[in-house]
Amino acid sequence: MIQRIQSLWLLLSSSIATLVWFLPVFSDEETGKNFFITESLALLLVVVFSGLISFVTIFFFKKRSTQKQLITLNICVALAIVALEYLQIENFKSNFGIKQGHWQISAILPFFIILFLSFAYRGIRKDEKLLSSTDRLRQS
Repeated sequence: MIQRIQSLWLLLSSSIATLVWFLPVFSDEETGKNFFITESLALLLVVVFSGLISFVTIFFFKKRSTQKQLITLNICVALAIVALEYLQIENFKSNFGIKQGHWQISAILPFFIILFLSFAYRGIRKDEKLLSSTDRLRQS
C-alpha cells in the first residue's frame, strides 16, 4: 500500500490537512488575537473532509480510476479551503476591527495539499501507462 509513491503523496496531503487544524491561520500582533480554523465550523469540516479523502484514497490502490476521481474531488475541496480561509479571515478582521495582521504558515498549507495531490495523480497516471505498456507487450 505505501510502496507506491502516490500513497506517500496522499499520506503527506492528509498530514498537511491535519497540521492545518492545529496551526493558526492569521494573527494580529496589536490585539494578540489568532484565528484558527476551529473557530469556523464550515472551514473545519472542509479541512477534515479533505484529510479524510486523502487518507481513504490510499486504500483504493487497486482501483486507479476511483483514486483519480477522489483526488480530483479533493483538489476542488482544497481550493474551497483556500477560498473559505480568505472569507473567514476577512470576517475575523472586520469583527475585531483589525486593520493589519499577518497570515501564518497555515494559510499556505492548502496549496501544499493541492501540490501533493497533483503529484499523486501524476503517479497514478504513470502506473496506468506502465500497465498498459506491459499489456501491449503481453499481447505481442
